[in-house]
Amino acid sequence: MQELEETLRAIRMGEVDAVLVSGAQGDQVFTLQGAEHPYRLLVETIDEGAATLSDDGTVLYSNKSFAAFFGVPLEKFIGAPLHNFVTGNDAEFLKTLILGARLASTRGEIRLQRKHGKPRTIRLTLSPNHELGLEAICAVATELTEIVDANEALRVTETSLRQLSARLLQLQDEERRRIARDLHDVTGQKIAVLSMSLDRLARLTEQRKPEAKESVKESREIVGQIGEEIRTLSYLLHPPLLDECGLASAVHWYAEGFEKRSGIKLEVSIGDDIPRLPIDAETTLFRVVQESLTNVHRYSGSSSAKIKISKDAKEVRLEIIDYGRGNKSGTARAGLDGPAPLGVGIPGMRERLHQLGGELTVDFATTGTRVTATLPVKKAAQEDSEENIDQTSLTFAIRSAEDARRRILIADDHELMRRGLRGLLESHDEWAVCGEAVEGTEAVRKSTDLKPDLVIMDVNLPGLSGIEAALQIRREREAAKVLFFTVHDSDEVIREIVEAGASGYVAKSRASQDLVDAVRLVLSGKTFFPNLVAAAAGRR
Repeated sequence: MQELEETLRAIRMGEVDAVLVSGAQGDQVFTLQGAEHPYRLLVETIDEGAATLSDDGTVLYSNKSFAAFFGVPLEKFIGAPLHNFVTGNDAEFLKTLILGARLASTRGEIRLQRKHGKPRTIRLTLSPNHELGLEAICAVATELTEIVDANEALRVTETSLRQLSARLLQLQDEERRRIARDLHDVTGQKIAVLSMSLDRLARLTEQRKPEAKESVKESREIVGQIGEEIRTLSYLLHPPLLDECGLASAVHWYAEGFEKRSGIKLEVSIGDDIPRLPIDAETTLFRVVQESLTNVHRYSGSSSAKIKISKDAKEVRLEIIDYGRGNKSGTARAGLDGPAPLGVGIPGMRERLHQLGGELTVDFATTGTRVTATLPVKKAAQEDSEENIDQTSLTFAIRSAEDARRRILIADDHELMRRGLRGLLESHDEWAVCGEAVEGTEAVRKSTDLKPDLVIMDVNLPGLSGIEAALQIRREREAAKVLFFTVHDSDEVIREIVEAGASGYVAKSRASQDLVDAVRLVLSGKTFFPNLVAAAAGRR
């Protein structure tokens, strides 16, 4: 009863306005709807800033919080233009907000400098008000500093995580390449030499007991199996073709192997104008091919797929298309991080492409899936990332002019392999090793100086690759004969060898079985291309 009397007294004094309404139980109660005093107290005490501005931005009224945001005492704040308390571009932006608020509500963020500490970020919401008998603007200020700082911290963290992810992928590729090279350059070469030594041992023991001959034969077979397994592992870790011949050759090679392993028919379409890209770019696109085809095999149920690589003035475009189950709705899915069976590699490759300035998208149609990777074509010439090789010449002997034996130059960067080759070749009286080279440029120079009857060369050579070296040797001496001796015997490598003008190739895994016959055939003017595809043979 006392509270009701106080309310009536306030109404009589004009301190509040009251409205008489019917209560929920039918009794009469007073409300404060429309009263000024309680709501003014509320505005004065809230943490949000509230103010009334004239149409030119002069502060007509402000609560303490609004003035505190601008760091100005309330008595100096009232009657001053609001933009006077803002500096730089934010002051011009504030004038624009106020000008727009004459007609409609506007909202924007400004930064307020502080004497100490980071600037404050304030969101201003301005609305026109025509109910005060003058053109006025109601302003509400909200503190956003903590939110902005948190968003910036999240952005920095996200950027750091993306950079870390890309670096981890790069380190993974580098480690794969290192392991693959170790397998090829060390273990694989030793096995090849061991195979040749066993072959010589077999010939030396032909007159001995049959058990010894059988034991040597069994050892040779085991060595061949080990060499094949190591070569397969090395190729899967990092295909040497990617470094030696580029993306197109590596994709052709991988597609051939994938067809044999999976039974899925692949159509490969690669433009003739695809340039050599930086090794990071070629490796990333190759990994996209690997991961995409793995997903086709595991999840799509498609009996065929297509790989297409094209180029325009701005970018290189890779597409992997299958015709399997796809997505029932036929809609494209933007995210690749959900639970759908895409494999962990695709999101990683998307991030890697992003780091290289490219993009990766996956579109799910009702009748298949399309993976598209794009990379910008850089106009700057690709820098040679290979380390400088210490070109140390090895001792070699030039046979006398009277020596009737056929002269052979060996080009291989592995001393153990050169030693094994020299021993095998010189065990035959009709041949003499006239020189050795450890890298491609040296092989070209010694071919010119020594004029050998035959150059036996590895595909993988430091500096100038074996393929490039063979092309130069053939340009300088059209009659020169080149026989490649390599661990790479895929159809794609053979095509490169044929186009380089070589007379044949011998797989290092079959050195003991094929090398002697190959040398004799090539020196007699014939060729040696075991298992060569008809199309490649036709180009000769």
